[in-house]
Amino acid sequence: MKRWPILLLIAALLQACGGGGGSGDIPAETPPLAQSCSIPSQRQQLRDFMQAQYYWYREMPAPDGNAPTMDAYFQSMLYRPTDRFSYSEPTDLYNQVFTEGRRTGYGYTLVWTDATRMELRVRNVEPLGPAARAGLARGDRVLAIDGYTPADIAAGRLPIVTTPGVPRTFSLASAAGQPKQLTVVSEDFALSPVAAVNTFELPGPGGPAKIGYLAYNQFVTYSREQLQAAFAQFARDGAGEVILDLRYNGGGSVVVSRELASLVGGALTVNQLYSYLRFNDQQAGRTQSLLFEAPEATAGTPLGQGLRRVFVIASGGTASASELLINGLKPFVEVVLIGETTYGKPYGFVPFEMCGATYQAVQFESLNSQGVGGFTAGFQPTCAVADDLEHQLGDPQEGRIAAALAYVATGRCSAGTAAALRAPKPAQEPRTIGEAWPRGMFVD
Repeated sequence: MKRWPILLLIAALLQACGGGGGSGDIPAETPPLAQSCSIPSQRQQLRDFMQAQYYWYREMPAPDGNAPTMDAYFQSMLYRPTDRFSYSEPTDLYNQVFTEGRRTGYGYTLVWTDATRMELRVRNVEPLGPAARAGLARGDRVLAIDGYTPADIAAGRLPIVTTPGVPRTFSLASAAGQPKQLTVVSEDFALSPVAAVNTFELPGPGGPAKIGYLAYNQFVTYSREQLQAAFAQFARDGAGEVILDLRYNGGGSVVVSRELASLVGGALTVNQLYSYLRFNDQQAGRTQSLLFEAPEATAGTPLGQGLRRVFVIASGGTASASELLINGLKPFVEVVLIGETTYGKPYGFVPFEMCGATYQAVQFESLNSQGVGGFTAGFQPTCAVADDLEHQLGDPQEGRIAAALAYVATGRCSAGTAAALRAPKPAQEPRTIGEAWPRGMFVD
């Protein structure tokens, strides 16, 4: 099997944080001095950064000197339509989510379930957020929020809340059709990237088969202990198969992605090439190779020997570091995808902080040990299964989980699912309302 040459192995990388310290041979971008934050100075610094660091610097358009904001100025330099990935955000928000593990708000996302955008349902609820405590649940149908109808919300009339102490009233019908009226007050709450952990049993001729299940929503460093604990639990339970539910995982840390993949690969993948991160030709010295690690959480157990097959539940929102994991495991492990075609983002960032804004401009592309990258069309599912909002994540009756369990039992897609879906991926990610995770893949 052909391998990409290992140019640089970074033994330990830290979670990305705007303006923070770096590691290895990838120094963090230096934030400008406070006195350099005039608009002309910011534009010059951002233009210099893009000309040196941007992956498509050769195709970069001339910046719009009349752009009304720094974000608009940044957007004017992006190589469209190829670059549908780069974005900017306030540094405080970036740091809050990726380094502090917190968010200010209510803790929910909604999704339209019909083409006319008239039926709005709760897609996901943060376990430690105020909405969950008030009783908001996956599958609830939204009749109104603060008096705004779904049509109003589709038109963007529902105000965005980013401060604590703001009450919000939800008029709902549960998945079973029962009316619900909730009042939720926004607050600063801890995020739960590991949303659910379970071990399922399936009857078999030699006794019940054990299948570990992990719902994981973001690759962040503060989830490491939870990931290790989940796999240690799977090992104690005697799990011989694992389902990774990444349907709402838009990405995050490259290194944490490598750590989760190493828990799957175990001894089978130790010291093999996980991902080759290729920067532009001006930044060739930053190009690096990441190797699979030896996972301690399952050392000395059958699970620690490595899985020869893993199930990944995916959707159009499965992106970036999640797709890196899929691509990185494929040369070594059979990856069975359940759900929808993934987003298609083989590119990543080294966050650049300047004057209170963090810019995520594409700086590298990722390839696996066979040199495979460029998966902009996403990864197609082995079994195409719609998202099942009638059941909670972790429920074995939920449609995508049930399809994975049926595949374990029979070795094929169950009735009602389509093998090797050939439909093209959506032109854009499914539109959601609320506090969705940021999307991205970051070198730490």
